[in-house]
Amino acid sequence: MSASFSPPVFNSIAAILVNSFAVPPDAIAPDTPLSELGLDSLGLMEFVFAVEDAFHLRLPEDRLDPREAGITLQRLCEAIDAQIRCDVESPAAVHA
Repeated sequence: MSASFSPPVFNSIAAILVNSFAVPPDAIAPDTPLSELGLDSLGLMEFVFAVEDAFHLRLPEDRLDPREAGITLQRLCEAIDAQIRCDVESPAAVHA
């Protein structure tokens, strides 16, 4: 499998799922859809907020809407990586 996201991002997301949402580690894989993590819609939103807080970013809904069917953990990782790159390249982040 060739990953188009950074493993540390995936590992951090996996840790959040296991530690904060009691998702069994064997249920967590890059191709796992968010809808199959056993979280209800509120839990799914809380998970996304926890991920955003962990990475100190906000994921715009046009980049990733967690309510959209078929979103996988890999797609979430890719959206986080893209947002991190966007934040790093942003002029506001340069003079921080």
